[in-house]
Amino acid sequence: MMESYTEALNRIPPPGTGCHTALLSVANYGAKAGIDGEQLYAEIRRAIPTGTRRIPDKEITEAVNKALSDHKRGTFTPQPRLAPAVKNGGAALRRIISEGSITSEADFWETSPVRLLDEPKNDPTLLLENLYEPTDLIWIGERFDKGIVGETIRTPSDWITFYNNGGTLAPHIVLNPLKGLEGTTKAGKPSFRSDNTIKLYRYCIVEFDELSREDQLKFWSAVKLPVVALIDSGNKSIHGWIDVQKLGKVETAEQWQSIVKNRLYDTILTPLGVDASCSNASRLSRLPGHFREKKGAYQRLLWLSSEGRPISC
Repeated sequence: MMESYTEALNRIPPPGTGCHTALLSVANYGAKAGIDGEQLYAEIRRAIPTGTRRIPDKEITEAVNKALSDHKRGTFTPQPRLAPAVKNGGAALRRIISEGSITSEADFWETSPVRLLDEPKNDPTLLLENLYEPTDLIWIGERFDKGIVGETIRTPSDWITFYNNGGTLAPHIVLNPLKGLEGTTKAGKPSFRSDNTIKLYRYCIVEFDELSREDQLKFWSAVKLPVVALIDSGNKSIHGWIDVQKLGKVETAEQWQSIVKNRLYDTILTPLGVDASCSNASRLSRLPGHFREKKGAYQRLLWLSSEGRPISC
């Protein structure tokens, strides 16, 4: 029954093309498989593809409760949405920026807990050695590369050996270690590098789309977030990696949704102007050490710590 539930979950059509009817079918499979209401709700919400309308929470809740009732498994009440912790995002952002004291890359390099080397080609080794465990499986590749174990998915030491032997540095990395097993994307396509193939939830990425480079540097020098890395994208933006384990216990997709997506992004970061699309666990970041030929610049480390802490400490 679990297999039928998974298949139905992955086949949910986009809203406007039969999604409403599919929700009850998926919920029924899940209830028969013994999945509780909270997990059912969270997995259905994540699996719904983009369509011509947004499916309201009430519609999912009704489908889940109908299935639970039909199979005599009780009822489900979703947790209320958290009110934004940041009431006036623009004013709060300007206040943080005004408190920033670092405005140059050189100052970040000097304050980095892990000593950064002059040559950016050394940055991938520093990142992999300090932020990952030997048995982790890490995806590195072009934006649309598939996850292939032994090719785009390797252990840190295998990646380092690959680089040292002249391997070409790819531009992107998935922040969190993968299972090395096939899962599915939200659209139901098979994939080794999707949200449901994440094995360990360690980091999330914070990026601004509209903020000037100088203001980004000031922001990172002042904000009280558990930072493990700052990466110059080789363009206009800086990618900040946040240690999500410093925010709470994040070991499951549901805990990621609650602590990282709902609490951190929806109530704090998004009101500040952070790119909201960065909130999923398999999000790509720029890999330091890659040279962007079109920009004529390296993606490189600006700051690195083996454990998350505010830069201003």
